Amino acid sequence: MIFEDLKELQNEVEAGDFEAIERRRGGRPQQARFKPPYIRSALMLSAHRLRHLNRLDSLEADVVVLNLEDGVAPSLKPLALRLAALFLAEAKNINSRTVVRVNPLDKGGREEIEYLNTVLPDAVRIPKVKSSKDVEEALDLADEKIKIDLSIETKEAFEAISTLRVNERVELFYLGALDLLASLGLPQRIVQLHNPTMHYILSRFLIKSSAIGALPVSFVYQEYSDTEAFENWCLLEKRMGYHAKGCISPTQVDIANRLFMPEAEEIEWARRVVELFESDPDCSGFADDELGFVDEPIYKGAKKLLKSIGAEL
Repeated sequence: MIFEDLKELQNEVEAGDFEAIERRRGGRPQQARFKPPYIRSALMLSAHRLRHLNRLDSLEADVVVLNLEDGVAPSLKPLALRLAALFLAEAKNINSRTVVRVNPLDKGGREEIEYLNTVLPDAVRIPKVKSSKDVEEALDLADEKIKIDLSIETKEAFEAISTLRVNERVELFYLGALDLLASLGLPQRIVQLHNPTMHYILSRFLIKSSAIGALPVSFVYQEYSDTEAFENWCLLEKRMGYHAKGCISPTQVDIANRLFMPEAEEIEWARRVVELFESDPDCSGFADDELGFVDEPIYKGAKKLLKSIGAEL
């Protein structure tokens, strides 16, 4: 827990005493940092809920997204922004990449990013983008130390995915499935495990994002109590090639972290491929009884896997 006792802060929140909350932070930016070598889970937290924020230093999610947008009433958004800043500044330890999901740029997002420049979270997540111009504006607004993540949830952004990573600071793309379906005029009842349209959306988002070097994070499954369905979605997405999924509960985080971590056999295979390939400086390929034929693309893929999870030879 970040605060041992939330009573005094709760009183300030109930009184809407922004000045008291600002004094607590004292202008401090985020102090604790952690860069996960391999992202499997991205947990959404509503930034106006004190008890959720107070667990920020003990969460196991690879990414924590402090949400100022959907699920936060308009009247609570200024409070949520200040609470997100306070808890990020107060945390002495953190096990996640920290992201603040702001509102659309034309609905308060510009001002929120300006405020967050004093906080310096690892990234800000921009919703409702439609074109590369929106991304360029967000980059201009945010401090250069802050990365930019994008919610792909409009039909325009879905069509323009290949053009949206305009800078290396743009790192993660999150699929906002329900908003995207609404934007496309498609019924939300198609969010079914074996629905071919969902398979197409997932496949296109994965390929287009990966092709430009952005990490694709699959959609949040809203039925958080249905852990069996969530696990089945993760298994499907893993077979497709995903290794990161949006989550809304610690239980979902546990499932995603377990399922998306490469298995021991896969890691050992990659380690053996790299070891044999690099044992010969002139190697361009070889055949092995256990590994099969290994050429340079297979070697590069194995090396990338080991690097992504921080594994050593």
